[in-house]
Amino acid sequence: MEVDITKKVQYLMKYGLVGLILIAVLCAGGIYYYQHQHKYFNVYDAQVTSSLVAAKVHGNAVITEKVVEDGEHVEAGDVIAHVKSTVTDEQIANLEQTVALSQRNLDEIKKGQTVTVAVPSPAPAPAASAPRSSGSSQSVASAESRMNRMNELFEMGAISAVQRDAAVSAYHAAVAAASSSAPAASAPSSSPAVRYQTTTQPPDPKAVQNAELQLKQAQAALDNAKQDAAETDIVAPVAGTVYYAQGIDEGSTVKAGETVASVGNADDIWIEAKVSPDKAAKIRLGQFVSYEIEGHQLQGSVQDIQQPVKKDDQASADSADAAASAGNANAADAAGANGAGAGQNGQDAQSAQAGTADAADGDAANGQLAAGNQPKTTAEATDADDADENVMIIRISIPSGLNFSLKPGMKAVVKFAMNG
Repeated sequence: MEVDITKKVQYLMKYGLVGLILIAVLCAGGIYYYQHQHKYFNVYDAQVTSSLVAAKVHGNAVITEKVVEDGEHVEAGDVIAHVKSTVTDEQIANLEQTVALSQRNLDEIKKGQTVTVAVPSPAPAPAASAPRSSGSSQSVASAESRMNRMNELFEMGAISAVQRDAAVSAYHAAVAAASSSAPAASAPSSSPAVRYQTTTQPPDPKAVQNAELQLKQAQAALDNAKQDAAETDIVAPVAGTVYYAQGIDEGSTVKAGETVASVGNADDIWIEAKVSPDKAAKIRLGQFVSYEIEGHQLQGSVQDIQQPVKKDDQASADSADAAASAGNANAADAAGANGAGAGQNGQDAQSAQAGTADAADGDAANGQLAAGNQPKTTAEATDADDADENVMIIRISIPSGLNFSLKPGMKAVVKFAMNG
């Protein structure tokens, strides 16, 4: 028995085509809705980044050997470079002598000031036949004036006890010479009797304070010099990747406090991507992000969204830190050297302090120049700086327990979902 299916075929053709069109429309609408609700964009120049920890040299030195290459991974405590200190044994001996002189000066000041004053006794006027020598009287007056002046300077802490005692001895010698030059006949009856009165005054607190400060500065300079002389290695402060500072090579001379290399901290590492502000406005903190590193597909979350630090501001901060370190170290050395000169030559303490200040200012200025000599004058560098100022930095977390090693500088491709 034959069945006529013509009507069924016509029915399916009539309504099936409409159904297919409806299904296509619904699929297209769903795709359109999904795409507009979940827009994505990729950042192809993202990279692995970590916090940098500086490895610095304590004192002036020369780089004798670079143990690791730039970009090489090291563990905390590994030797990065060998250095040779420029501090000599003669400099250390001079600083030790400065400490000894400063200690002796402090001990003398704490004893108090011993003042010897000539007290003449009343006596009848000398006879006409035995006049007193005007030259001897002038010498005594000059010696007495100098002795009083040296007593004042010693009390201020400007001179040493040795210089003060020398002035007192000179005065006594002048008085003795004047007494011996007078005629014998008039000595007991016509010359005034001279007696000396010696008193000890308590130490001046200000002078003691200044002497203690000089001793501390001298001791600090000695300790720093010994530490610098014993330094032979620059070690990595943390585990990570080594980045040598500009101009650091074998034979290079580095100043105290100067950074030899920066080490990327392997314990503090993340993905850093730069996006435009309009795209950053559609990224929220905490959202999940997928990215690829050397063929490995990973996921993390957005930890921070911030503007980049301007390079000029960062360079100024680094220059200020380096200048402060260099200025402090050189000021300590200058104080020790000037202190030794003042103790040996007996120069006025105020002049020595002024010289120390000038030396410290000069060293600080030199430290600023040395730390700030990073060249950045090309048009390309200026354009790059301007471009960096018009982007936002997106920091993305990295999951723990990876089966491969990550190092700062590795490239990553990040896929962001734009919310809103």
